[in-house]
Amino acid sequence: MLDLILGQLLLSLAAPLFAAVSGRKATKPAKKTTKKQARPVSKRTAASTKKRASTPVRKPVRGDKRKEKAAHGKKSTARENNSAPAAAAQSKATGVEAAPKPIPPSGRAILLSPENEKFSETLYPTFRWLSVGNATRYEVAWSEEPNLAQAHSVVSIATEAAVPVEKPLRLGTIYYWHVRGGNEGGWGPWSATISFRVLDEAT
Repeated sequence: MLDLILGQLLLSLAAPLFAAVSGRKATKPAKKTTKKQARPVSKRTAASTKKRASTPVRKPVRGDKRKEKAAHGKKSTARENNSAPAAAAQSKATGVEAAPKPIPPSGRAILLSPENEKFSETLYPTFRWLSVGNATRYEVAWSEEPNLAQAHSVVSIATEAAVPVEKPLRLGTIYYWHVRGGNEGGWGPWSATISFRVLDEAT
């Protein structure tokens, strides 16, 4: 009987303790599994993302780089070729491209020999005259006709010129000759025309 009373007493004392322990376990909060809320995606963003994904990324190739360099070189050459005529036209418009040509000589040469109405003792006489101002070259012409319509001529930078070997004068013939000075700007006026005669027997 005593044992029964002691057992009931122990049960009554242990009941609150058991209830407290079991209550703690029951009230322990369970872990919440939270999922990240997905942000709403707009149609434009979705389309751009899809386009990027579908477009393949092209890696540069050595051959392509060479072609690009060659094309760039051709463009630069074309620009230089196009710029050259433009520069020439600009310099022409400004009048800096070249110096003006000199004015042709205005003076007339004075003839020395063969003298007027004298004789020549050779078939290859040497024509001589005085220099003309501003002249850098001379032209001497001779003919059997007084108007020198069909004349032979020689250009010389000196103030004398000889009859060429391939064009000898004829014996006993009267010849007429004159000279004019010239330069890069053109020829000046002819000198006075004088005559001479080749001897019948040249010595």
